[in-house]
Amino acid sequence: MPVRAVAGIAAAGLLMAVALAAYLSPATKAPTPSPTSEPSNEASVAEFIRTHSVASAPSPDRFAWLLSDVVGTVILPEDETVPAAVLTGIGRPEVSRTGRHLTYWTNEARGMRQLHIFDTNTFATPRVILETDIFTKLPLLWSADERFVAFPLPERPTTTRVVDLVDGTSVEGGSTAIGGLSIWSRPGNGPAPDPGTTMKRVISRVARPDGSATTYLDFDSSAGGRWFGERVEVATGARTPVEWSFGGNPEAVIRIGQRSEGTAQVDQAPPRDAAGKMTADGALWSFRQSVRSPVRREAVRGMPYAEYSKSAGSYMPVVPLDLVVYLVVIEVEEPVDFSRGGVSCRELFAVLRSDGRGEGSSGGCMGNSWPTDRLPPAFATPDPRDWSSPKGPPTPGPSTSPSIRR
Repeated sequence: MPVRAVAGIAAAGLLMAVALAAYLSPATKAPTPSPTSEPSNEASVAEFIRTHSVASAPSPDRFAWLLSDVVGTVILPEDETVPAAVLTGIGRPEVSRTGRHLTYWTNEARGMRQLHIFDTNTFATPRVILETDIFTKLPLLWSADERFVAFPLPERPTTTRVVDLVDGTSVEGGSTAIGGLSIWSRPGNGPAPDPGTTMKRVISRVARPDGSATTYLDFDSSAGGRWFGERVEVATGARTPVEWSFGGNPEAVIRIGQRSEGTAQVDQAPPRDAAGKMTADGALWSFRQSVRSPVRREAVRGMPYAEYSKSAGSYMPVVPLDLVVYLVVIEVEEPVDFSRGGVSCRELFAVLRSDGRGEGSSGGCMGNSWPTDRLPPAFATPDPRDWSSPKGPPTPGPSTSPSIRR
């Protein structure tokens, strides 16, 4: 028999033996789950929610405007003129479903990002519920009473963390199982109520989170910048005029706590007076946030806009001539590369409005070109350029993790 035929018969016999052994062998074990599989601790999640759920007092029926300001986020009660809180260095926060909590990200050291939650009913110190180096936008699940919040972990999306916002404790479980729990508040039915308005022009319409009233707003730039309009009660049709000239653009209406004698401020927030207008110290604080070099000298001078426009040689017609503006001049130890044109300079200046709107509307290198009779007193005399002189106080940086205090 040829050698090639013998080799073929042997190979066929070996293949049949392997197949027969596989048929007679016991069933093999299931493959090991991958590390990304959902953890199976739904029982612990249910127990966590059961033990932490307690009857809570209903949220007060008191509402405030969430305004986007150049210095941060302003919380202005609906019928008051003094902000209830100012949060700086947080960008634009997102509002929870019932308008009780604000969530926002801050950039921390070493590239870490923190997710904060601020309770507008209690004005307690904002709570950090997540720290991650992954840049992402998380979908949040809120319980109906907003005691619990849940979100998938950025590094493990199949795992969701449930946080008790009262005591700060948390538990983790499978994202699918937690997302299917009945405690989470679902989207509302239909759009916000529209009871109608008597205004001729409406450029913004914002409803309360409970749908009890809707506010219609217009903007008047000729008055130095003011929002005005009317709030219409859905049940009765009663109309209440509303207006503010500081605090920036309206973002939403939120729930806030009971009236308090004092207002809540954030640490390092720029000072303002009782009417919410910028002060000289606030103007200096606001401008210093953009200066990173060591400061040697600084000065502020307040003047009516009419006086400023004469010395500057130009003016904006939308700014009232009697509006007080602050000319801020800062001298730094090291040259600063100004963003406009890439110019390097040691003397920086800015003009900031006192009405709390449009701060930082202009600024740049002073260039020793400003008339000496218009300079703040500290800069009225020639500068000997003695850069070896002692430095001034350190420039405070923007607040990356603001804390609220009364």
